[in-house]
Amino acid sequence: MSQKQFVQNASQGFWAYDVALGVFLKHLVDAAEASDQADLPWLSNAVPSWRTVACISDYGLTLDEDWSAAQQRTFIALAEEACERLASRESIPAKEIVAWLLLDDLRIFPRGATEVYTEPVVELGRAVIALISGTLPEPPIGTVWFYGQMKVAGRSGGG
Repeated sequence: MSQKQFVQNASQGFWAYDVALGVFLKHLVDAAEASDQADLPWLSNAVPSWRTVACISDYGLTLDEDWSAAQQRTFIALAEEACERLASRESIPAKEIVAWLLLDDLRIFPRGATEVYTEPVVELGRAVIALISGTLPEPPIGTVWFYGQMKVAGRSGGG
């Protein structure tokens, strides 16, 4: 099981720490399911894939490059809502994370952390927003963007 997942839209993307991506996607799913647009076919088709990516680190997150401008605006609004909810907390205990039922009996694996700090997760969410809105800058030559890397309680490093 990989500790990083690729997030992409069209030909642009970045790497993300799987725990951070899973936590962000859980909040994105919550925002989508509470939305007044939850029954729209494109959104109800996207949510199961977000659940899968959140729980299974072997998958990356591919955002649909064929979404209309209205669909992209809706996604951005949902992602902003997820970031706001995450930013309202300093951290999330691992016990809470492993209690989230996202996909059948699969859950987010916190990789031994006792707590996940939300700041890097919010940064990752903002990178996803920049990616879908086309404002994510190209990484410096010879490098790649990596988001969600975090120091987590109960561990000495994020990777």
